[in-house]
Amino acid sequence: MTDGYEVARCDQTVYVRVHGLANMKNTPVLDEFLNRESEPGPLVACIDLGSCRGMDSTFMGTLVGHHHRLGKDGGKVVVVNPSPGNRRLLDMLGVSTVLPVIDGLAEVAAQFVTLEAGKAVTPVARAELMKTAHEHLIKLNDDNRSKFGPFLEALEKDLSRLQTD
Repeated sequence: MTDGYEVARCDQTVYVRVHGLANMKNTPVLDEFLNRESEPGPLVACIDLGSCRGMDSTFMGTLVGHHHRLGKDGGKVVVVNPSPGNRRLLDMLGVSTVLPVIDGLAEVAAQFVTLEAGKAVTPVARAELMKTAHEHLIKLNDDNRSKFGPFLEALEKDLSRLQTD
């Protein structure tokens, strides 16, 4: 499988296997999926990074946002099986301070399907997702504010420009 996601559902838990890179290009399809799946009530989203070669801040910030949103209904996002490099990224940005991270979880015996992209993501929708994701990261700690503050300012300017075009 190329970069992307496989998903399965069992009761109030969705399992997501990340393949390849998890980044701003493919995060919108995951975001849409998690929004859709959490409609019936409390949801646990188990994000398996065992086959993930790398991830960016948009992906991680989106997970934090879903964790906060799901937590309001008694749900959560759990990250499992990160590689040492991905674990370092989760720790470095403070994501692991709010999301449970579990190493060495056994493979889930479920019927997984490839999560296909829905409608094309507009530049405005992608920029809004990136903005929201980075706002979640900035709220985690002051280091993230200094890392992502200038990026967020530039992104907001781009978003304003895109919305007026």
